[in-house]
Amino acid sequence: MILVSVSISHGQNTVRIYGQVTDVNNQPVDSASVWLKQNIDSLSSENKAEIFKNSYETFTDSNGFFSMEIEVGTYYCLYAIYENDYGKTKLEYWAWNLPIYKDLEINPKYDRMEIYGINGFEPQRGPFNTYMIYFRPMSLTKALGLSKESKSDTINIAPETISKEEINVAVNGIKTEVVTIDKIREYVRNGKYMFAYVIQIMKPDESKQKPNNSELVEGFDKITIELKSKETNEFGKGEYFLKKIGEL
Repeated sequence: MILVSVSISHGQNTVRIYGQVTDVNNQPVDSASVWLKQNIDSLSSENKAEIFKNSYETFTDSNGFFSMEIEVGTYYCLYAIYENDYGKTKLEYWAWNLPIYKDLEINPKYDRMEIYGINGFEPQRGPFNTYMIYFRPMSLTKALGLSKESKSDTINIAPETISKEEINVAVNGIKTEVVTIDKIREYVRNGKYMFAYVIQIMKPDESKQKPNNSELVEGFDKITIELKSKETNEFGKGEYFLKKIGEL
């Protein structure tokens, strides 16, 4: 298959975003769609409603590889899936707050657990060696089992619990310690709620980081979450680029 890329916006100052889409068994996904949402640097308060519009999209080749030439900037999110699988046998991979100012490698991996809406911050308490990370895990098995007649105001498709044994978190490719896991109830829209989790993680030893890594961006910590739920035997992966304190 020939790589096909569709650019919805154009610019002279461009870089490349590329990688390989795989499934939970590390097998390449042929013809997966990869979408990159809006460049948030260019959005004004008047057009923030367009933040979820696709700016660029492409498909993977038979070996799961994709490549897109894009205008430099910070992009709201990237997601990937083979569309015929969506909501039937698989859910999506998501990466958030992508600072794409150089050629950047992103390697989506997805299965039946979607790790959605990742955000993070550094707690305002010394010694400033941890991050708080928010995410909403969504199970396809639980979603398919929802009753259409249910009158509950809470869409319960998250794991009932998450243990430290079920979740792996890496900062810039270095596995880090998860010190707290807390479940929260989140308002979404139209009087409905969902469950999400907030975890606290230790920052890794920066001396162990590899310089010039094609998956890293200077001034940002790349947070990778991988969750394997014992409750539903489903896997999910998501990523988030967190701007370091002092990197303004």
